Amino acid sequence: MNEDASEQMVKKLKALANPLRLKMIASLCEKPKSVYTLAKELNLPYPLAHLHLNGLKKLGLVEEVREEKKKEGLPPVKYYAPTDFKLVLTPKEIEELFKKITEAK
Repeated sequence: MNEDASEQMVKKLKALANPLRLKMIASLCEKPKSVYTLAKELNLPYPLAHLHLNGLKKLGLVEEVREEKKKEGLPPVKYYAPTDFKLVLTPKEIEELFKKITEAK
């Protein structure tokens, strides 16, 4: 595993270590949803839901699947769904990750 891949793995694991983000992904598995719908469903403030969803999107764990124009003059509503990601972490990869972390210190 190269350094970029190991950094990406750590970032994805950190993102998925958050129970709220896991709930978001689970909810999006049912059907694509907007940030507003997701925030309402999970009883979250809209900015917090947007922040978490944006983080998942940047890591490639969630993607925009469609966009709808609801009313003239308003921004379009974007709908998100989880990507078909798979994380495989072996003991050897963990060893490599920690070697790089300790070498960087």
